[in-house]
Amino acid sequence: MNRLRDYRVRGVDLAVGGQLPARPRAAATRPDHQRQARPVRLPGLAGAPRNVIRQRVANLDVIFAIDDSASVHGPDGTDPGGARNAACLSVVDLMQRHGGGRGGVVHWGGTAPATLALAPMPVHRRRLQRELRLQPVLGGTHPAVALARVRKLIQGTGSGRTLAVLLVTDGQDLGAGLEQALGQLPAHSVHLILVDPSGDCWGQEAAWRELPWGSFTRLENLSDRKRLAWESGTVIARSIGLKLPQRTPAAPGGQPPRPGEHRPGT
Repeated sequence: MNRLRDYRVRGVDLAVGGQLPARPRAAATRPDHQRQARPVRLPGLAGAPRNVIRQRVANLDVIFAIDDSASVHGPDGTDPGGARNAACLSVVDLMQRHGGGRGGVVHWGGTAPATLALAPMPVHRRRLQRELRLQPVLGGTHPAVALARVRKLIQGTGSGRTLAVLLVTDGQDLGAGLEQALGQLPAHSVHLILVDPSGDCWGQEAAWRELPWGSFTRLENLSDRKRLAWESGTVIARSIGLKLPQRTPAAPGGQPPRPGEHRPGT
């Protein structure tokens, strides 16, 4: 016969029948219980001798600015499986294998809360990986607030390091002040990966393209996590004068992922 059990927690005046109540989850959690995309093991970096590659990566700070606006979430969202998070984790793994470097995180939507931001830290730190797995729901799409948060994160992090900001978004809105926010960061340090299922960036393609990005990459959707991971790794490799070979895990159908539309910064 099943009987209720009494549980008591030391130091807390609490007794409950049956199982202990679950701890409240933080606000920055997935809005559903869908399966989350897994990171991809990317090919090794190329384009320089091994010791040079390691030096460049060790001197690199990557800030992962992840779009967590409401439009990316849920079964009808642009990224229901969290491919953007998996891509960032794939880049972290790539950096770990080539000298380390540092990574930081900004989760953003209509806001970019300080509680969901992480200043650059060594890429082997587990806290960085935990923060990259979070999927808060943060309202609208306002990329300027993400870059403003990046600017605060990098203050006092040390001079002489290379900064690369990976801004991953579905591009549903530019918001206000984006050009000004770009101008307050090192020139051409922000690399845009814009996932555009609409075909014309929701009617704002020209406005997105004319901004002074470090690079502009346009994908049609996030259905192929391996392709997004490879594109993300390619952007970071190019930011330090290196290459990421295309001998990546094949996309569905057995073919290597087709490169996205890249436009280097000017």
